[in-house]
Amino acid sequence: MTTYITWNIASNPDTPVDVLEKLSANEVWAIRLAIAENPNTPVDVLVKLSDDKESYVRKFVAKNPNTPVEILIKLSTDEDYRVRWNIAENTNTPKNVLIKLLTDENWRVRQSVDWNPNTPKKCG
Repeated sequence: MTTYITWNIASNPDTPVDVLEKLSANEVWAIRLAIAENPNTPVDVLVKLSDDKESYVRKFVAKNPNTPVEILIKLSTDEDYRVRWNIAENTNTPKNVLIKLLTDENWRVRQSVDWNPNTPKKCG
């Protein structure tokens, strides 16, 4: 199966959960990224992918609305600003994490916190 076909399967929200679970171990990071972005990906797979060596995969775990809060908290300190950027945009990110990200070294992260509707008004 080609990478393109596998990517299409991985990114399809109608793909069965057991197939997503199997594909989450694929050696091609773009496939794992598609799994991380898929709204049908089970929480346990998102948890596993939150430790992926490829930051682009973690970036999409941070963006997924089904990612558990404890993983959002963990990823809020990721070394890659793009991961923290998606944490700042995620409306499920706890307010205390958003407040902490207001002092992030990267302006994109800080700007996204300001735009997040859950950021307390007096902070944003």
